This record gives sequence, C-alpha cells and structure tokens, in this order.
Amino acid sequence: MTDTLPEDGEGRSKMRRRAMGAYRWSDRFQWLSSLFKTPADVGFATASAAVVGTVASMTIVDAVETRANRDLKPIVEERARTTANSTMIEIVGYDKAGRRGVFEVVVLNKDFMWVHASADELERQGTRIPASAVAETVLDADTRVSLAEAREIIAVGTASQEGQAAAEHQRARQRAERTAAIAGAPAPEWVPVYTLNLGQYREPCAACETTGTSWQRPFIFIAVKDLQDGTVMGEALFDAMSDKDNLPSPASYSAFELSKVR
Repeated sequence: MTDTLPEDGEGRSKMRRRAMGAYRWSDRFQWLSSLFKTPADVGFATASAAVVGTVASMTIVDAVETRANRDLKPIVEERARTTANSTMIEIVGYDKAGRRGVFEVVVLNKDFMWVHASADELERQGTRIPASAVAETVLDADTRVSLAEAREIIAVGTASQEGQAAAEHQRARQRAERTAAIAGAPAPEWVPVYTLNLGQYREPCAACETTGTSWQRPFIFIAVKDLQDGTVMGEALFDAMSDKDNLPSPASYSAFELSKVR
C-alpha cells in the first residue's frame, strides 16, 4: 500500500506561513530582552518566548500530521470470495483521524432475503425458512469461521423503499437485531456484537435491478478483523462502505446508527 500526500499548493502555502511565523519568534527574543533591565528578567522573557515558540512548532506538526492523516487515500485492493451461501468482501476504511479499520462484510446471495414487510423472517428462493432452522440454513462453514475469528461483529439492518419512513426505519432496526441474534450465536460470548441500522433505502438507482426491491434489503453482517488503537469504528466503517459497487452505500439509506447489543 503506497501512501501519497496530494498536491495542495494553498495548503502548503498556509503551512509555510505558519512555520515562518514560528521562526520569527527567534527575532523577537532580542526585542523582548530590551524591555527588561536585569539578566534575570531577560532570562525569564527568553524562556517564556521559547515556550511559546515550542507550542507553536508543536501545533504546526500536529496540523501537518492531521492533514496528512485525513488527506491520504491509500490504494487498497479489495478481496472477495464466495462461499456456499454468500459473498465475503474485505474492506478497509479510515476514521477522521486517519486510523484504520479492516472489515469482512458477509452478504448472503440472492437466494436469501428478508420476507417482505417482515422483521424476523427470512426466505430462500421464495420459501420461508422456519425460525428454528434459520441459523443452520443461513450460516455456512466459511461464515462461521469468519464469525469465530472476528474481533467484533456488526449486524446490519435495511429496509426497502416501500412504506412510511418511520415504520421502515423501525423495521430495519428490528432486522439488525434479528441478524445480531443469528450471527452472534457462533461467536465466543466475549466478542462484542453491534447492530447497524441503515434505515430505509431512499436513493433511486437506474443501474440496479428493476424487477423488485428485494436487493434493497439484503441479509448482511460484518466481522471486524482489525482496528488500529483508538479507531472510531463507526467512522472507519462508514468510510469503508462508501462508494462501493457491491455493497449498500450508507449514502443510499436514511440512517447510520451503530449500537452495542452485547
């Protein structure tokens, strides 16, 4: 992965002006010393100016590092693999401070969908799956391994564009909770489980399927593979999911509510 800092003439110019401002503090030492009569006073003034100069320099360094963290857009090759029931896609995202999160998104294939207007029932090729058999039917061996190795698990809930906004938002939340119960079961009890309510689909898509809206409410859960220390997980995940052709984009839905349930 190659990190490159984008060309930004205006940004560099501002940083140069700040650096020159800090440099000019050295010119002010003599002027400050002339205001005091004794060597002790001069020493105090010089030390004070040095502290101010140090703080200014540290501020510049912090500004440069923050700018670099936020502007760097590493080129990451996404890895995807198919299992018996799903596609598993590894994605990488960064929070606003530039800290990285690595996620494996599990999207069940088109054979599996939420039953229309249901918050707890799934169907396979149009046939409803008995509640007692959902986990066994949905989770194949590969997805169980991914869940068992996850650092954290995020269960996603979505709703299609039909219906009233408030009701569909609630339905998406309930679907996320149901997914958390299904996906969280194979994982060790100490693994944290979250729900991510994306709400109702709201963005027209000319290139998407037009025979129905089932593709707007897929069954999805996410295994968190790695987080840098201090990473804001929600920010990194939002970034990782954005602008992907093969995943629901947060911008296409009405919400992005991440809540811990275990």
